[in-house]
Amino acid sequence: MPFDDADRIFNSEKRLLGPFRWESVPNSSANEHRRRFETRVTIGNGIRRGVFFRIIVYPRSLTRVTYQLDCDLPAGRTHVPLYRFELNPPRPHANKPYGPDEINGLFIDAGVPHEHVFYDSLRRDGTLRNEACEQGRIVGNPPSNFANALEYVCRKVNIVNCSDVPNPGDQGQLL
Repeated sequence: MPFDDADRIFNSEKRLLGPFRWESVPNSSANEHRRRFETRVTIGNGIRRGVFFRIIVYPRSLTRVTYQLDCDLPAGRTHVPLYRFELNPPRPHANKPYGPDEINGLFIDAGVPHEHVFYDSLRRDGTLRNEACEQGRIVGNPPSNFANALEYVCRKVNIVNCSDVPNPGDQGQLL
């Protein structure tokens, strides 16, 4: 994907396009079902091919959540994440040995909220990598719950109708 396309998608005002519903998704490595929200995104007056907003809520928690803005590559079904926010992720994250000096090789512990923006994972020539969100940044003063994190992400990626996203519902032991 060309940088200009990714930059335009990331910075443009976006609107989520219904239907707005959650679905259960089995986790292949555990006996837990996650909840997934996935919807297409409109930009301006049109629907760009393959731009999606996704949320994964892990079992028994509304504070273990991943939010992601993805774009399908033009030549297939593979998608490139342009942005990802992980609220209290279950596993640690290790940055690759490239990118901005302040995050190059950074190790982020499990449970530490962090975000990935494609700008931090560009090649030296300025083009996108296949894994465009490899480099994470710790979020200072992170949101503490599902609703605040959703608002935070929508501000970051310029989604104007985040209030249309319904609560994911019962995940077991929600507080």
